[in-house]
Amino acid sequence: MSDIKIRTGRKYSATVIPNVFIDRYMAGANGLQIKVYLYVLRCLSGSNVDFTISSAADMLDESEKDVIRALNYWEKSGVLELEKKDSEITAISLTDLSQDPVCERLPEVVSAPAVISISEKTGPEKKEYTRDDIDKALGDPNIKWLSDIVAVYLERLLTNEDYSLILFMYYDLHFSNELILHLYEVCVSRNKKNCKYIQTVAINWFEEGITTVEDAEQYSAAFDNYFSVINRSWNLGRLPGDKEKKLINKWKSMGFSTDIVKEACDRTLLNAGKPSFSYADKILTSWHEKGYTTLDQVKADTGAGASRSRNGSNLKTAVSKSAAAYNSYQQRNYTDSDMDEIERQLLQRSKLKANREQPNGN
Repeated sequence: MSDIKIRTGRKYSATVIPNVFIDRYMAGANGLQIKVYLYVLRCLSGSNVDFTISSAADMLDESEKDVIRALNYWEKSGVLELEKKDSEITAISLTDLSQDPVCERLPEVVSAPAVISISEKTGPEKKEYTRDDIDKALGDPNIKWLSDIVAVYLERLLTNEDYSLILFMYYDLHFSNELILHLYEVCVSRNKKNCKYIQTVAINWFEEGITTVEDAEQYSAAFDNYFSVINRSWNLGRLPGDKEKKLINKWKSMGFSTDIVKEACDRTLLNAGKPSFSYADKILTSWHEKGYTTLDQVKADTGAGASRSRNGSNLKTAVSKSAAAYNSYQQRNYTDSDMDEIERQLLQRSKLKANREQPNGN
């Protein structure tokens, strides 16, 4: 993939982050999107810096697809502009976020083209609705009814932040009343009632193309089936974290069946000796790159099979040695008098301890 040149007439000894970005844009973005934006700023800290999707992905330890999605997100948010020709990026320009001299618009950048897919769908930045906007919206009987039902779900009076989130889902994400109420029902069932969590779920559904309650139920069912297999294999006894959820969704997007995921979990325990989402991801990514789509293909993988056999052999050997060591241990045969003496010593120690704990030793 060819370079994307990011040029500026300035020379920085440090990476400057506009305050308006922190105040207005950062809270609505996820960690990956923020990392990509910071990396673009870092590339501008010197003159004539070469920028490629692959180099950014390597630097941030993310996939190229995710880097592209983050760039598209910032373009839709108005933070930067991507000039494209025939679906290829030809320039990246940071927009004027405020009148602060530090944040003034950077010069147009000139670059070599890079072939990039722009079909990714990302969630818009959450709009903050004012109290006047909220009062006006509540004049709509439909919005008023929706808000009243949400208040019942949350079991409390709604705040301006609650109302703003409802309007964001209704007007900006174009969720139906039924889908919004289903989303709240799902979040409340997880004992999650804060706006930040609900907003994250809403944007995730939007990015997954969920538009109906049926879509949401199918999506949740598929995720639950995957995690149920993982939980049984590893006996986690807990819900997955955010990074773990992303990996599970990644495996699901690869088209792997739950049987194949279970096989990867089993091999993770065998080779790594403990549950590890990152280790399982390496296994599944390898199988995906090899084009495996069935459990038979996976089991026929001689490399993994050799590892399984070798580790299985080592495990049996270790168990045999441990058993032999236990059986060879010379156990002592205690007589009744021995047991009486042990009991006497324990009682004596208990009395001494009680005496020490009494005030003044009395």
